[in-house]
Amino acid sequence: MAACAFVAVAAASLPGDAQAQTAAVSASAEKQYDDAFQEMLKKPADLDVLFKFATIASQTGDPEGAISALERMLLINPDLPRVRLELGVLYYRLGSYEIARTYLETALKSQSLPADVRSRAEQFMAEVEKRQSPSRFSGELFLGTRYQSNANLGPATSAVRLFGQTANLNQQALGTSDWGFVSSAQFRHTYDLGLQDKSALESQLTVYANRQFSLQAANVSLIDFTTGPRFQAFQGIFEEVILKPFLSAGYIWVNDQPYYGSYGAGLESGVVLANGLRNISIFSWRQQNYPNTNYLPTNSQFTGTQYSATTTFQYQLTDVITIYALGNAQRYQTQQTISQNYVVAGAGGGMAFRFADPLFKSELPWSINLTVNQQWWKYDAPDPIIDPGVVRQQLDTILNLVLSIPFDERTTFSISGGRFSRGSNLPNYEFVNNNVMFGIGWRF
Repeated sequence: MAACAFVAVAAASLPGDAQAQTAAVSASAEKQYDDAFQEMLKKPADLDVLFKFATIASQTGDPEGAISALERMLLINPDLPRVRLELGVLYYRLGSYEIARTYLETALKSQSLPADVRSRAEQFMAEVEKRQSPSRFSGELFLGTRYQSNANLGPATSAVRLFGQTANLNQQALGTSDWGFVSSAQFRHTYDLGLQDKSALESQLTVYANRQFSLQAANVSLIDFTTGPRFQAFQGIFEEVILKPFLSAGYIWVNDQPYYGSYGAGLESGVVLANGLRNISIFSWRQQNYPNTNYLPTNSQFTGTQYSATTTFQYQLTDVITIYALGNAQRYQTQQTISQNYVVAGAGGGMAFRFADPLFKSELPWSINLTVNQQWWKYDAPDPIIDPGVVRQQLDTILNLVLSIPFDERTTFSISGGRFSRGSNLPNYEFVNNNVMFGIGWRF
């Protein structure tokens, strides 16, 4: 099951190389921004200078600065439909849809607007109308290919424990590398209830599937659905607290065979703690029902209830750097197999960094996201089939690095690399899986 829980890991040298490249790009972008700003101060009425600064400001994560420069251009010359389009785009990205609509409508009235610019304006106008509708559909699709050094998450050694004695696995059970296709889709529907507390009914359907080239037993598919109301709570006491109680249901297949179905409920909260600091926490429980099949004839021993909690603190360090810390805890309790009951506690952190497009010089910034997470597992009792004298414990270390390259407002190419390392006091469960994945994502 861990095969569907993480994606892609880079070689050990990648993080350092990426940080060096990022620092160089950041320094270069900062100098360009400063130079353009100083030039604008010297020539405040020069349209070319103003537009140059607005472009650089937008690329380096200063939309307010870009808006100020573009609006000054309109004071000098109101007949600039391309500038009105860019203002509409910037206000759209800031979530000010009514102001965005005003600028886009004015730009579309121009008879001299080039066909490609008109098409872009019409695209954003359609997006604004969709955002302002009480009933909104959105989502994203992803299709990629992934290499895993241990696609079946098999142990590194053939010497394992069986009934407390050393036993030898056959070669097919050991960790094996493989390539495969990965696809996912998320469909979201939001219905704005039109109340002062920002309440809305939100539903999300998630679908995932991977298909291995050789190891069909590592094929995983899942479908998951959540729905519930979102609303603002404690108005007048805290700056912003968003609560969302929800119901959930899902199903997972492994090797194209039923693995388990689940249903449950939970509560998600979002809180603004300070300027630039947010917290998102999720508390949930799920009943998981594992059916016996020809592929897994004793699968029902895992049927039980999962209780979980996750929390993420996100801080906007600068306009282009976001750092975050996360923690998670989980309790799983089976109905009949005490040796499969466990507790998990985890902690981690990461950083997201946006920087100006270094190759195509587009207005859309690239981004790098690095995460590190560790999880400690403790089982309730020994598994007599494995070793009746040893209670299973394990430690997971998960690294993930993602480079995202947007082609346009909707389409993004991404390359990700990762490493999943599991240590255990029982050799049956130890493994290392390095992986790399690349693919295309599309939002709608």
